[in-house]
Amino acid sequence: MRGCDPASAAARLEMAFEALNRARADAAARWDDPMSRSFDKEFLAPLDSKVKRALDAIRHLTETLAKAERECSE
Repeated sequence: MRGCDPASAAARLEMAFEALNRARADAAARWDDPMSRSFDKEFLAPLDSKVKRALDAIRHLTETLAKAERECSE
């Protein structure tokens, strides 16, 4: 795809989210109190569904752009 590569953006988002989850798991070994649980609940837990929706949207966009590109080159 010329000029834009949503698949690469999706891959970077997935890797970043995995890195965040690993970092949080590492921190949880040393930080487990009411504040950490509040932080998880308020900031990290909502990210799971948001990142999943974003990845689904990027994949749908990738498919739509690929289809448009194929149709324009026919």
